[in-house]
Amino acid sequence: MTYIEQLNLWVDNKSVHDDEQDQCCPDFSCCNKEINTPPEIKELFRDAYLRNNEELQYQLLLKFLGAAISTLPNGKKVYIAGEKL
Repeated sequence: MTYIEQLNLWVDNKSVHDDEQDQCCPDFSCCNKEINTPPEIKELFRDAYLRNNEELQYQLLLKFLGAAISTLPNGKKVYIAGEKL
């Protein structure tokens, strides 16, 4: 599976882990079913990827990482420095 194939599936609400590359979806929802990123944020990320907007991609990836950590069993909230969104 290519990254864009995985990305398109993710935007279509099908979070699929890429076993060939051992790569999670941008928000880790393929491995953590409690994560439910809104469709408009997924589309925003895909658009940033297609336009090579690395700054926006990194901002969103930081949010995704924080959300993934926040869904861990300890329930602690996480703030990642530099997060703008």
